[in-house]
Amino acid sequence: MNQLELQKYIKTVKGDLSLSRMDLDKQMIRQGELYVYYAIAQSRAMRDEKRAKLRLEMLESKVYRQLSNNHSRVTERMVTVECHINKNWLKIRQLVDETGYSVDVLKGITTALTHKKDMLVNLGATVRIEMERMNISKKGNTYGS
Repeated sequence: MNQLELQKYIKTVKGDLSLSRMDLDKQMIRQGELYVYYAIAQSRAMRDEKRAKLRLEMLESKVYRQLSNNHSRVTERMVTVECHINKNWLKIRQLVDETGYSVDVLKGITTALTHKKDMLVNLGATVRIEMERMNISKKGNTYGS
């Protein structure tokens, strides 16, 4: 997932996480849809992260093979040094870091949506209790006539 896509999710999440008593029914209905939307984005980011890590491992293996062809004994430090001076390795390493960041952000969003669901349930219960109290108080005013 590139940074532009992630920014799109970050821009819309504030509104998606907002909570209001005014349109509680709409929010409850939309909650599942929002969760799936961000969960799919998170899964895509995780897939991209796995692919980037695989590319990094493949490049490291290639570096190891080149070193082993030229040296009788290859150490882990030799591989690390060769990788760190390889421009392709650095680009892929940055990609791994960026995709990991995207995964973390989207994981946080899906967790926040779970918390929102809990808040919606509690708010719905509160509204229901308030409505019952209002109905009882309206009925209670009629017994004096």
